[in-house]
Amino acid sequence: MVYLIIKAFHLKLQPHRDKLPADMGWTYCVIWFLCLSVSECWKLLATHGEVQSPQYPQPYLPNMLQQWDLRVPKGYQVQLSLTHLDIKFSFGCYKDSLTVLYDHMILGKFCGQENSTGHPGNESIISQGNTMTLIFQTRDFAPELQQHVGFSATYDAIDMDECSQQDPDSDPLCYQICINIPGSYRCSCHRGYKLHVDQHTCQLSCGRQTFDKHEGHLASPRYPHPSPPSLSCKYIISVEPRFDITLNFTDSFHIDSMDTEQGPRCLHHWLQVTIPNREPMKLCGAKSPGLIDTNSNTVTLEYHTDVKGLSRGWSLDYSTSVGVINCGEPEPLLNGGVTFLSGSQNQHLSVVQYHCNEPFYTLPGGKNVTFTCEADRKWRSNQSSVTPTCVPVCGQPTKLISTYQRILGGSDAPQDTIPWQVLLTGNGIAGGMVIGDRWILTAATSVMSTGNQSSPESVLVFIGGTNVKTLLESPVPAASIHVHPEYNNPDFINYNHDIALIKLQDPITFSSSVMPICLPAEDATYHNGEMGLVSGFGLVQYGERQILTNTLKYLQLPVVDQETCSQSITSLAQSGDQVPDLTNNMFCVGVPEGGKDSCQGDTGGPFALRSGGRFWAAGIVSWGVDCGRQGTYGVYTRVTNYLNWINKTMQEN
Repeated sequence: MVYLIIKAFHLKLQPHRDKLPADMGWTYCVIWFLCLSVSECWKLLATHGEVQSPQYPQPYLPNMLQQWDLRVPKGYQVQLSLTHLDIKFSFGCYKDSLTVLYDHMILGKFCGQENSTGHPGNESIISQGNTMTLIFQTRDFAPELQQHVGFSATYDAIDMDECSQQDPDSDPLCYQICINIPGSYRCSCHRGYKLHVDQHTCQLSCGRQTFDKHEGHLASPRYPHPSPPSLSCKYIISVEPRFDITLNFTDSFHIDSMDTEQGPRCLHHWLQVTIPNREPMKLCGAKSPGLIDTNSNTVTLEYHTDVKGLSRGWSLDYSTSVGVINCGEPEPLLNGGVTFLSGSQNQHLSVVQYHCNEPFYTLPGGKNVTFTCEADRKWRSNQSSVTPTCVPVCGQPTKLISTYQRILGGSDAPQDTIPWQVLLTGNGIAGGMVIGDRWILTAATSVMSTGNQSSPESVLVFIGGTNVKTLLESPVPAASIHVHPEYNNPDFINYNHDIALIKLQDPITFSSSVMPICLPAEDATYHNGEMGLVSGFGLVQYGERQILTNTLKYLQLPVVDQETCSQSITSLAQSGDQVPDLTNNMFCVGVPEGGKDSCQGDTGGPFALRSGGRFWAAGIVSWGVDCGRQGTYGVYTRVTNYLNWINKTMQEN
């Protein structure tokens, strides 16, 4: 909201008395305020003007009380000059008078005529700031006998000399040089100093200085005299890599500090010594640090003081010597290790080799990486200067299944042959597959309950074994669940986009019992009749009964032509069965005679194809009509259609 505030100053503008009301012989000069908020106002101010008593130059009236509030721009003072004064004289001007004030402080009270006691003469009245108040007051008298005409005055804005009007009891406006400028002031500094960012204090210009000689001397500015305030000095000693620097501080050492039971605290003044690959040291107090062996060819000293406290300073000599080049321990390698190939450990020209924990992890490109301790005390490699990363091996179990059987009443999976298999509980029994050290791929159906996504706390993940009883002893907590945003199947009749990801709270360390399955290549294809591996902990057939298995089962089944699959679903629909639609995001697996199929409890599990010696995730168990029914097939989510969504979800979460 914008407010317009009008305030009138009674400044005479040559009035025509016959056009004014009988009780007013003057007009108003109006000054406008424009306020954008309650606390921010700008006022269009005059730098000079004229003030006259009512009816001037005619005699003034009795029983009057008139006030003028004068204001000039900030940084200026008001100077008032009385060009004419004719006010009835009284002792102390206690009757008729003109009173001049600044911030309620009386600057003068005037009456009489020229050469009388209450007349200011030719002296101007100057306020201490940019405002001034005039009060004209008259007493009761007979108007016809009154011949005094009052006063006429002019006012001007004169520049305030802030530099000469500083309060001796407060901090100075400028700590070295104060320069008065129109309406304000600015600070400057003596030669050799620079103005601080606060625009008031000055800093000694002792910025970055570099020393590359093998020996030398350093001292604080003005040493042995006290250090100037507001210092910010930086000294860098840097010599050839094969030399080590030694600092030797003299006994005369004093940097202002606060003494505590734990020792001196460096609050306002300090000397910080920084050596590469070590924590910086802040020095202060009255005790000399003495000798400091840096074991480095580079050291940085930063000296700081402010306006508080007093430091007598410091002095040191530095020297160098041929040192033993030590690169320190090589960076550790997660899921791998480092081996010394030659040289003394961690010293100059020592060679180390990084390796990963095979066969579960490998270095990018499959090559071992060697690093050498160089003269600059850093481990460097021709291949890279960055410590390598071990990449998980996918789809290569340490044991292979020699024969394939059906899940429905099929064979138990030997340990370590399907290490990516996951058992899920929470929304019944379901399956999934490991695709990363913190990621599980499954069906959206597996993590949905009554149309709503299950919470991470309600879903338990079990990995690393084939026996259900043993698996249930070691659940792995889930951190988050990510269902495909287009999956919508509250009535179990629309399984399009039946895919989800589960992120684990902690990363998995891969071994022979836990290994990720590979994601498909972008150009991966599904060939009709191609045999794949289905696995799960779902229902198995015993005689006429179907019961949940206690052991991981496996089965080899072929990919079914999409048209054949579509025709089977159309036939079921025509016979009266309510079946979901088959979309291009799905494909079928199975045999027309039935008897071999995934079943309840297998949902979310893998259909793995093998190429180039690696198993890759081709499908996710999604839905079907009965289990192993003749003329029907199991329907699987086509993983290749969701590579972008999978990678994007893992990268962003």
